[in-house]
Amino acid sequence: MIDLFSGLDAWVLVSLLLALAFVLTFEFINGFHDTANAVATVIYTKAMPPHLAVFFSGVFNF
Repeated sequence: MIDLFSGLDAWVLVSLLLALAFVLTFEFINGFHDTANAVATVIYTKAMPPHLAVFFSGVFNF
């Protein structure tokens, strides 16, 4: 696997690492919004108590 990246210029490798960092940051932030929307729906419809909804959201989104 290391051989795959041995022929790359330094700027290409830095660009790939920056792109990966941006993608991971976006997904992390997007996950917060998805979780909040899912929990809000469950709590608003009273399908589950708030503490249980937050607990299950944390378990299943991890």
